Amino acid sequence: MSESEEAPLRIVLAKVGLDGHDRGIKVVARGLRDAGFHVIYSGLWQKVDDVVRTVADEDADYLGISILSGAHMTLAPRIMQHLRDRELGHVGVIMGGIIPAEDIEPLRELGIERVFGPGTPIESIVEYLKQSGSRTGPLPPWESLERGERRWLARWVSAVVRGQALPEIERRLASSPRAPHVVAITGSGGVGKSSLVGKLVDAIRKESVRVGVLACDPQSSVTGGALLGDRVRMPSPAEDEGRYIRSLAAPSGQQALAPRLGPLCRLLGHFGYPLVLIETVGAGQGDTAVRELADTLVLLVQPQTGDEMQWEKAGLLEVADVVVVHKGDLPGADQLVAQLSDLLHLSAGRHVDILKASAARDEGIETLWQTIQKRMNDAAS
Repeated sequence: MSESEEAPLRIVLAKVGLDGHDRGIKVVARGLRDAGFHVIYSGLWQKVDDVVRTVADEDADYLGISILSGAHMTLAPRIMQHLRDRELGHVGVIMGGIIPAEDIEPLRELGIERVFGPGTPIESIVEYLKQSGSRTGPLPPWESLERGERRWLARWVSAVVRGQALPEIERRLASSPRAPHVVAITGSGGVGKSSLVGKLVDAIRKESVRVGVLACDPQSSVTGGALLGDRVRMPSPAEDEGRYIRSLAAPSGQQALAPRLGPLCRLLGHFGYPLVLIETVGAGQGDTAVRELADTLVLLVQPQTGDEMQWEKAGLLEVADVVVVHKGDLPGADQLVAQLSDLLHLSAGRHVDILKASAARDEGIETLWQTIQKRMNDAAS
């Protein structure tokens, strides 16, 4: 097995149950990111089984639960049981919030490793995590993928990300007959990529098509930490084995992409996901490297973000297969569609689909999926 890169600890932070306050956990998320950890924030009002699915799919070292509702003695046993049921007993579980002192020892007996009360300095949490270290184990046999054992897929994804045993993995994937159709979804920061991907995955799953998602978020060039928050807008129900979502950190200078996306896509295809979506970090006009990875490149733009001259400039627009005017309910959306139609039909020299969509209103998502399906079918014929 080849040498691999040292990977930052991966920590899933979640608000479980009906607790609707997230200011504190967001402070913790930013503090852990600034300390060099990769933090996956799953959002508010999470179900226990969905959080545990997230821990499994993200190959997390730790699960951090924030509870302010007083339901810790009800939720903690369920969390620990679900982790054991999914053979995730190696994952360290920490808890924070308003928890009476007399409940700390019972929580420890349930398997909660550490309880952090209100006012705990971030430095104390960081120190504990660094001292405790990584919780991931060795790679399972390759046959675990051949047998379709999803619980090991995340470990193999982590191996590719780290570069662990990469030549061996590449050799095995080279002979795989299951190559996925890769759709890259890109656009500037704030254009709504995660929201649209979440809705698109729901539409895909309605037709029982298995889909993998590789969601890229920026990694700090100073600390190496990352706040991976795309899952907030991408629900992944625990009972749905047909969708796999993995959050990835993209270092600066990589044209909005995480490393080794090519073998990661092939790995998901080999496991049985015929469609893989890549969501890039917020991309600039010159961030066109994603074209080399994608069978279909979907570019999201939004109204009121530039004049006609901006669209004339070379870059992502000239390599896109599909352009989606997202947030299509905003003023100026129809005008932008018309401008892009004139520009692309005059200069592209090839057919580019131009659509209008709104994830907030659930409009245009089915049309986008049908457009992708057509391109998949054309590529397969």
